Amino acid sequence: MPQRLASPPFSAPRSVLAASLACALTSCTAPAPWVVIPFTCTAADNVMVRATLNGRDPVDLMFHTAIDSVSLTKAAIARLTTFASDGSIDVRSWGGTTSARHSRGNTLQIGPLTWSDLELTESELSGPGTDGKFGPNLFAGKVVELDFDRGELRLHPALPPHAAQFECLELEERDGMLFVVGEPRVGERAGRTSFLLHTGFGGTALLDAQFVQEQGLPTAPDPGAPTLQDSYGKPVPTQRLQLTTLRLGTLVFHDVPAAVFGGQLGGRRTSVLGGTLLTRMNLIFAADRRHLYVRPNARFAAPWPAPPRRAS
Repeated sequence: MPQRLASPPFSAPRSVLAASLACALTSCTAPAPWVVIPFTCTAADNVMVRATLNGRDPVDLMFHTAIDSVSLTKAAIARLTTFASDGSIDVRSWGGTTSARHSRGNTLQIGPLTWSDLELTESELSGPGTDGKFGPNLFAGKVVELDFDRGELRLHPALPPHAAQFECLELEERDGMLFVVGEPRVGERAGRTSFLLHTGFGGTALLDAQFVQEQGLPTAPDPGAPTLQDSYGKPVPTQRLQLTTLRLGTLVFHDVPAAVFGGQLGGRRTSVLGGTLLTRMNLIFAADRRHLYVRPNARFAAPWPAPPRRAS
């Protein structure tokens, strides 16, 4: 029943990417007050959408709530006809900093939306079956809804009326990443901590080792626990941890197979909520990214899947 994993946080220097993406979205007309983008929830619990690069190359991209960039894998770039590298930049991933190829001046189309003058970077891995990934900053100023029952990503100009049927949780944004407070419990011991929302990680939860130690959550030596890999193939050792419950607001997940890791992401300590847990709720992100609206969906009480062997 443990977790599954896919892509860790990835970012280039914000001075490069934030400015690029802030001005990259061209004027897009949609036939309705909202935009509907179909997606597939993959076997690895990643959100995958079909896109077109530079008007010619079809690509399957993972919607990744823990990045503020657009990247393509080496394997995808090798078959593309329109990717032109203009050098390399330093990028951060779970395992540290590495150098990656970089490309400016690209166009990306997803559904009826088109971005121009877009910067792309290269990564080693992405979610299984995907060619790369993009973050929610492409949808800046829009309410973003993920409906896993219908397989639709919806963009709204304002909070939709049906958000009143969801539970509202506070969000915190740090360096383009989104965090929510949760309460993991093992037996009678529990604690509250911030979790990074990470749809690129196809697992349930990763808990920061320091938090686990401070809260006295019981763990045991686990030589069989998998060592994951980040987007650039760097190792991320873990240790299994079975949670009695994991609470988000009033929603409670039971018998959650989780893991413990070093907790360092981009120089900060944090815990992580992954796609295997997040896809059990329909989600609405407020336009200002200060609130997350959650509601159980048809997958809420489904059995937990087997643990992952790789992060991408």
